Amino acid sequence: MTDTVSFSQRLVKAGTPIFNEILKHPFVQGIANGDLPKEALTFYVGQDFNYLNAFIKVYAGAIQKCENRKQMSFFAQQIGFVLNSEIHPHHNFCDVAGVEYESLQHEAQAPFTYLYNEHMYNAARTGDLIDVVAAMTPCPWTYIEIGNELVRQGKNSESNVFKPWIDFYANFDDEDGSVLPSMFAMLDAEAPKYQEEHLARTEEIFLKSCELEWEFWDQAWNQRGWRFVEPKNTL
Repeated sequence: MTDTVSFSQRLVKAGTPIFNEILKHPFVQGIANGDLPKEALTFYVGQDFNYLNAFIKVYAGAIQKCENRKQMSFFAQQIGFVLNSEIHPHHNFCDVAGVEYESLQHEAQAPFTYLYNEHMYNAARTGDLIDVVAAMTPCPWTYIEIGNELVRQGKNSESNVFKPWIDFYANFDDEDGSVLPSMFAMLDAEAPKYQEEHLARTEEIFLKSCELEWEFWDQAWNQRGWRFVEPKNTL
């Protein structure tokens, strides 16, 4: 890490090739073009509801590692945001698919939902604050970038049925109190406390979350569940 590149910039640079693949994914392109199969939409919503439940728990785990109330307040606010505001893009998908949101809130974890959740849980269990934040940042980072890029491409026209989804994430930081700058700032504040060996592990945590973001989209596109196991419904 050089004096001119912050740790968060290092992570973004390392994760950008994965983000570019996410942007090209057929599911994301379907959002851009206003055309996705009902089955992909409902699978996504059921799994994302499950994932966001885990995200809330990991936010709570991060609070235990905070050193001051400013940090605690940030994570507490984000818990409230996920609970009360991030349902809006789910409703957009459900409206397009013609299903009730409540009917998708008890789905069992599909394989990559399980893997992604456990990846975040492990960071919360065994890592320091910097590791937890690194595990969580790819979610808001990639979604905000998707929203911004689709707006730049003019994909949020009134004729696109997914305009509410695109606009939500393009305006995400306006809605939730600048979550991404706050998470980047936290990573940059924590990074000087660690040697390069630890920072390299933290970067790997970040990149695994980036790859799992791609897998999450792909899992929904293909409605990929467990091949041999029939898991029970879980929160």
